Amino acid sequence: MNAYDTHHPEPGPEHAPTRKGDPIDLAASVYEHGWGPGPAPLAAPVGAPAEAARPVVSGPVVPEGFLPRPIGPGPSAVREPWGADGPAVAAPVAGPVEGTGPVVRPPSVRETGPLTHVGRKAPTYPAEPTGIPAITGGDLFGALLPDTVVDGGRFGPVTVRAASVRGDGHRYAAECRQDTALVVRTGELLLVAVADGVGSQSHSHHGSHGIVRLLTRQVAQKAETLLAFLRSGAELDFASLMSRLVAVAAAELAQQAEGAGLSPKSYSTTLRALLVPADPAVPFRGFVSVGDGGLLRLRDGDWQNLEADGDGEEGALISTRTDCLPEAYEHARARLITDTLPGDLLVLCTDGLALPLLKESELRTWLGERWGREVPGLAEFLWQAQVRVRSYDDDRSVVCLWEAAP
Repeated sequence: MNAYDTHHPEPGPEHAPTRKGDPIDLAASVYEHGWGPGPAPLAAPVGAPAEAARPVVSGPVVPEGFLPRPIGPGPSAVREPWGADGPAVAAPVAGPVEGTGPVVRPPSVRETGPLTHVGRKAPTYPAEPTGIPAITGGDLFGALLPDTVVDGGRFGPVTVRAASVRGDGHRYAAECRQDTALVVRTGELLLVAVADGVGSQSHSHHGSHGIVRLLTRQVAQKAETLLAFLRSGAELDFASLMSRLVAVAAAELAQQAEGAGLSPKSYSTTLRALLVPADPAVPFRGFVSVGDGGLLRLRDGDWQNLEADGDGEEGALISTRTDCLPEAYEHARARLITDTLPGDLLVLCTDGLALPLLKESELRTWLGERWGREVPGLAEFLWQAQVRVRSYDDDRSVVCLWEAAP
């Protein structure tokens, strides 16, 4: 079977009993596969030239061939401006109506439909959310966490896309998302982060969401100093300061847990973060991590594990026991990425995506073909980030940074 074929899942996960009576039609698609017919053509006035009988369509989709070509080999987020005569699209006969100009659709319209999967067999979980988390033990925060979040934007030399999605296992068990992803600007620095609450701890979602907020506050207070270290390439100074900021944020997280009458361990979470200067002349990127997850790079079609050690080991990606905040703050690892090139893609992710990316070559190929071609729109990025792989049912958080093409 082709790896890119869409398969409808079997009626229940392999390691959980099938729930009888679930009102879910697994064969039904919840997506629209077309835009539908447009408005009826307007009749031409009597005696008007024949070409005036062309239909006037409100908000026509501009064919992709009419878009200005991308500049350079990198992402197509930066395009040449229209020529003096504008795009080669025939003007409508009737005068323009406010708010009904041509609609340029992003590439996402080409890949609508049920979530796809890679691998010989489709996952047996339903492809869409099932159980909705309830307020349990007074934990309103967990019940209010959305199943999925998506974010993005442009900052200095990078274009950003981010998503955090509840895993198939948590969806089926009606448990909340324990992962989180963060995209925030503080002065002339961009901070992106992902955090993965430890599944064995019932309040780890408080830890994952709390640590990224607390780290943001610490980074904001030292943004100018951190930026100076990035400008000068002072790796030791950056690592020392960033490790202290993580330690302070971890201490505050422990205090929050104790204030709620819980042990700090119940907030256990991993953390990964990147700092990017707005100045395109500064090529250095700051990185800090605690626990498992991934930092990968896609360059010229090849995936690189930036956390592998010198012997080719997989580093923090694969671990049966991982360090967690707030307790293991002294194990924070901070350094600079000094070899960034225009056109690179940095992928910061929790192990819900890092593990299948490292282990499944079909997933690397599938995402590489899409993310290495151009920057997707938000909806398309979310669709791509959710590509399914059998046996990987954890929450998945990912932030992608596309470096501007030369």
